[in-house]
Amino acid sequence: MVMSEQESRIWYGSCHCGQVKFTVITVLDKVVQCNCSICSKKGVLHHRVKPEQFQLLQGQEALQLYQFDTKEAKHWFCRHCGIHPFSNPRAAPDMISINVCCLDDFELDMVKPEVIPFDGRNWEAAVAKLNQQLNF
Repeated sequence: MVMSEQESRIWYGSCHCGQVKFTVITVLDKVVQCNCSICSKKGVLHHRVKPEQFQLLQGQEALQLYQFDTKEAKHWFCRHCGIHPFSNPRAAPDMISINVCCLDDFELDMVKPEVIPFDGRNWEAAVAKLNQQLNF
């Protein structure tokens, strides 16, 4: 079943070991594939949500913060299994970027969101276009 663009639902997600668990309420219509040095190595697919759409159910103590370069982005990962379930992106630090690969029952072929490529290697030149595509 392919979800309609207007269908919002509750998604459950976690890190690999299950110590970090969260929910997100969203229409999963767009994901961002970034080619920057960290995103390409993590293989993350981003989906931004407002903080009120996200709830950390457990694992605050298991989360470890990683920052680099400008230190604006906050990359959160599980200190036990190393999986990166979400971040606060540099392009929108007040938002939460869910790693959709950490969502339970998520299959790219089933949901069929629009995959937006982002040239994170040339961040400054590309960020305005990305925010426009995501309507932020």
